Amino acid sequence: MFGYKIFQSWLFYFMLAHFSLLVFLVAINARRTWEEVKKIDKKIWLLLLVIFLYGFWVRNAQYWLGPHTDGYVAQESAHLWVLHGQFVKSCALGTHADCQLFEQVLAPPGFPFLIALAHLVFGIHSLNASVISAILSSLTILLAFLIAYLVFKKEEAGLYAALVFSLIPLNIINSQSGEARPAGLFFAGLALLLFILAQKNGRPAVWLAWLASLSYAIYIRQESYVLVPFFLFFLLVFNWPRIKSWFLSLLSGRPDFKGLFMVASFALFFIILQLPVLHWLLFNNPYSTYQGGKIGFLALSLKTAALPAWAFFLQFFNLSPLGSGIWHYDLLVSLVFLAAAALLFSYWKEKEHWLPWGFFGAYFLVYCMLFDGNISGTGALTGDYYRRSLMFHLPMAIIAGWGFYSFNPMKGRRFLALNLLLVFLAAASFNIISYFPFSKPGGALSYFSGRMVSREQISSVYFPGVIFQDARADKKGDRSLIYPPQDYWMAIGRIPNGCLIITSQHMVVTSDYFKDNRRQTASLSLVNDETEHLFLREVKKNECLVYIGDRLCSDPLFADRGCRFLRDNLEKKELLFTQGLLSVYKMKVK
Repeated sequence: MFGYKIFQSWLFYFMLAHFSLLVFLVAINARRTWEEVKKIDKKIWLLLLVIFLYGFWVRNAQYWLGPHTDGYVAQESAHLWVLHGQFVKSCALGTHADCQLFEQVLAPPGFPFLIALAHLVFGIHSLNASVISAILSSLTILLAFLIAYLVFKKEEAGLYAALVFSLIPLNIINSQSGEARPAGLFFAGLALLLFILAQKNGRPAVWLAWLASLSYAIYIRQESYVLVPFFLFFLLVFNWPRIKSWFLSLLSGRPDFKGLFMVASFALFFIILQLPVLHWLLFNNPYSTYQGGKIGFLALSLKTAALPAWAFFLQFFNLSPLGSGIWHYDLLVSLVFLAAAALLFSYWKEKEHWLPWGFFGAYFLVYCMLFDGNISGTGALTGDYYRRSLMFHLPMAIIAGWGFYSFNPMKGRRFLALNLLLVFLAAASFNIISYFPFSKPGGALSYFSGRMVSREQISSVYFPGVIFQDARADKKGDRSLIYPPQDYWMAIGRIPNGCLIITSQHMVVTSDYFKDNRRQTASLSLVNDETEHLFLREVKKNECLVYIGDRLCSDPLFADRGCRFLRDNLEKKELLFTQGLLSVYKMKVK
């Protein structure tokens, strides 16, 4: 194990120290958490256990790899980090063991570090990412319960929140896929829980645990920086009398320097933890090339925020302006979630009640303004909002859970188990019975549109019938989430071992699926003026060249990149076979 080059990476040791510190701080504060919840009835804990086991089952039923930049990349980054000691995004040319060209990182190293740890402990395997994602998403069910209980002070509301979170189809599907956001949501939720606990007892160890969890949430997903102003705002709201008193003492010439020193120490602690990710954001951030070189959140666009906002809203009701029939949310839960908004204003003096809405609103704001074409200034909707809305799921579950409790006419503990069962059956059955494609094929995602899932496939999400199944190559369902589809896996299995596969996909990560795999990959999306000579050298020295033809090169956006390289240097020798929508050609150098 110690022969891996990751042990030569300073970043690995920094992330190890950060994660170890977080685990230590959470562990020493476990007793304080227990003090807040120890009065909960044993029957409530038993019902929570049942909900958790169900959520764990559906999230760990199948393991597969999701959309490439979220499903493949964290896994590839971890694999290459372990083998080569470099934190990079993916291998653009060659194999993991013999990579000729690395693609630079797209995101901070929080999730790849967790996967790398699993590689070091359990061995390198591309399902490690999926297992971590599924387990952390399952643990978020417990966070939903604890946060809802502490915010609304009702055990039953916590149970409804846990149940709602366990049932969100989009969360279940993505949690199986190695996607980074389920892991990011866990750490963001942990930060919210610790913030509430810190506000209750104010002990320095809890505040440090909150800052460490917030910092790690940012290392998982960089857009979680939006939580910094969110928490600062609520710090002002909850502590305004103390802050006002401090300013008055300053004006009177008798300031409390002890309190100021504590605040400065906490801020310095957070900044030190954030140094690598701040360096990435300011100097290595690939997004800085967009919007005329604007960096990170400076690329926020108000002008083009309306369309993503509308898309997110429609998605809650399984509608999409892209012309794709989707199925990602429980319609009953979405209705209760909106109805619960009215309850907020009846409890507007309860400051804690605003926390889940602030959490939801912070992510909603940043995703609407920063992503889906806004970061490049086009404002075009890409469909990426499908998976980005995963960060809404925890506050949505907490708010909807409060709604189910408040609207329920039978609030007695005597009917609680029955009520939970009825909510479960109603949410699942309503989706299964009512599903139909909302629009015809076409639009920006025509390759993925049409009737994507059947009622049987919806039922299999709620009632999978399996657990711990390797479904990488045969996962069925919504093609806007499962990418590349089964056709790619089947096509690669038919390509002779040892060939150089030219493709638009990041397929190197599939290497451990095929026995004794020696296939190499040349990713067309990474061909540019600086790398073209490397691709040309590799294709010239390989006798077996295979091209998996999809629709990428029909897209004008790629006409002057990898597709130009393909047209200028290679020609089709023969059609080897077709696999679904794919055509696989044997190629030769011109």
